[in-house]
Amino acid sequence: MRRSNTALAAVFMLLMAATELTAALDCRYCHHQMTKKKVVHAAVHMGCPSCHANLDVNKVPHVNQGPFPKGLRAEMPALCISCHEQALFEGQMVHAPVSTGLCLDCHNPHASDYQGLLKMKPASLCLDCHPDIENSDHLISGLSTKGHPLGNQTDAAPDPKRPGKTFYCAGCHEPHRSTLPKLTRYGVGMTSCQTCHEK
Repeated sequence: MRRSNTALAAVFMLLMAATELTAALDCRYCHHQMTKKKVVHAAVHMGCPSCHANLDVNKVPHVNQGPFPKGLRAEMPALCISCHEQALFEGQMVHAPVSTGLCLDCHNPHASDYQGLLKMKPASLCLDCHPDIENSDHLISGLSTKGHPLGNQTDAAPDPKRPGKTFYCAGCHEPHRSTLPKLTRYGVGMTSCQTCHEK
């Protein structure tokens, strides 16, 4: 009886050690704040090694052992393309941050409180680089004294063409690439307007 108690205690100790080791190896054990936002990147749920493959995690801070920063498997945008559709990164018109691999200028790679893992409120993000648009009539001069709503007001409306998303610049413009000038989604001029507004 005494031997079985000793064996049981040894098994219990091994299980405890394995559990602690597993917890220590799970990046979220220390980096749990990365999953505390409204939208969490699917890659986080797949496990950190899906993007970070060249880190010595036995050292804190972790030591990069690969050619790319933060132990990443590849550089941007190649890393993003390894999971996301390549068509998002190519076309006749490609948004400058996309073509130069600056995905992380707009997106948080782990989690965000905003749609599409954006770093800030969608319209604010666009206006960060395009501040002149906020004070313009924005392509509808003569039709309205206020200009088109940009989605930067506190009560941004839902996007009529993209269910589940708020209406902002990306309601009319593709944020990554387009076959049309100015990265438009539905055409140029009135053709674009008529997708939501009656003729």
